[in-house]
Amino acid sequence: MHKEYGPIVRVAPNELAFVDARAWKGMYGVPAFLPPHLQNTTNKGHHRALRKALAPGFSDASLRAQESVLVEYIHLFIRRLKEKARNGTLNLELWYRYVVFDIICELAVGESFRCLEGDDLHPWIQAMVDGGKAVSFLTAINMYGPLATVVNAMISRPAAAMESDMDELLSNATVIVGAGAETSASILTAVTSLLIDHPDKLERLAEEVRSAFQSEGQITAEAVSRLPYLVACLDESLRLFPQTGSPSLRVVDKDTIISGVPVPKNTIVGIWTYAMYRDPTLWTDPNEFHPERFLGDPKYSSDVREAFKPFSTGSRDCIGKNLALLEMRLILAHMVFNFDMSRTDDPNSANWVSKQKNAYIVWEKTALPVQLTPVR
Repeated sequence: MHKEYGPIVRVAPNELAFVDARAWKGMYGVPAFLPPHLQNTTNKGHHRALRKALAPGFSDASLRAQESVLVEYIHLFIRRLKEKARNGTLNLELWYRYVVFDIICELAVGESFRCLEGDDLHPWIQAMVDGGKAVSFLTAINMYGPLATVVNAMISRPAAAMESDMDELLSNATVIVGAGAETSASILTAVTSLLIDHPDKLERLAEEVRSAFQSEGQITAEAVSRLPYLVACLDESLRLFPQTGSPSLRVVDKDTIISGVPVPKNTIVGIWTYAMYRDPTLWTDPNEFHPERFLGDPKYSSDVREAFKPFSTGSRDCIGKNLALLEMRLILAHMVFNFDMSRTDDPNSANWVSKQKNAYIVWEKTALPVQLTPVR
C-alpha cells in the first residue's frame, strides 16, 4: 500500500497510516480503548503513577540483582536442550517460549510456569495468546461507531468492578508476563531462523561468542553487551520481524502537524512498523538480513536509522526493553556458545520469518525445527 501511495496513507475517513521516520516524534500520546492498565490507560496521570511504581523493577540496578535468576533458567534451558538434542531436531519456537515464560513469570510474580521442567506450555499461556487475538478484534470493532458503543459498554462493566489494588496488580502482571515473554521468544526464534538461513552470518557470530568466552560462567550481562555482532544480529531481527502486527493507534487530541502534514483533531494515527522497516526509501536491501547495517558498514550509510524504534519511543515506550534485551542477548550467546545450529529437512526449517503471515497483537507463529549439535 505505501509503495503505491507514499509514506502517509488515509486508510479510513478518520485514520492515517504512517511509515515516515518523522512520525515517531509527538505521535504517541494517549490511546483510547479497553480497561486501564499500564499499557493502555488513557489517563496520563494514572499512567505516570503506574510507570513510576513499576519502573524500579526494570532499572539497571534491579536487572543486575536479578541476573542470577535469568542465568539459572538459561542453564536449565541449555541442559534440557542437550538432553533432547540426542533425539535429533527440536522445535526451538516452542523451547524459546518455555525458557522466556519461566523467566518472566519468576521475575513478575516469584514463581515460574515450570515449562522447562515439564516440556509443556501452561494452559494460561495459550489463554493469553488467544486473548491477544481477541484484543485485535476488539480494536477493529472500535472503529465502527454503534458497535463500538455497545462493546465499550460491555467492557466498562467488568473494568469498573476492578477497583482493588490486587485487581490492578493482577492486570499489570498479566501484561508484563504476556508482552515480555511472547515478544522475546518471537525474536529469539526469528534470529535463530535468520542465522541458520545465512550460515556465513552464523559462523561469524559463533566466532565472536566462542572467542570471547572459555566457559559458560563468563557469559554475563555486561559481557554480552560488548559483543557487537550479536547485538547487531538481534537489531536486524527486530527490524525484519517487528513484534507488533498492527500499529498502536492513537487519537490526536488537538489539531497538529505530523511528518509535515496537518492532522485534524480526533484523527486516528499509527505507524505501521513492518512496512516502515522494509521500505526501500529508508533501508538498503530492506528485505535482506544484514546485521552489518548496524555496524557502520558504508554500504548501508543511507539507511534512515531514525526510523528504527523497536520498543516504541517517548513516555509510553516499552518499560521492559532493558530486560528484553538482556534476556535475548544472554540466551542467544548461550545457544551459540553451546551448539552448532543448522536447518533440517523439514520445509518449515527454512525461511521461517517470511512464512509468518498471521499477526494479531503479536505474531501467530509456526514451528521452527532446528538441528542442534552440542559442541561442549
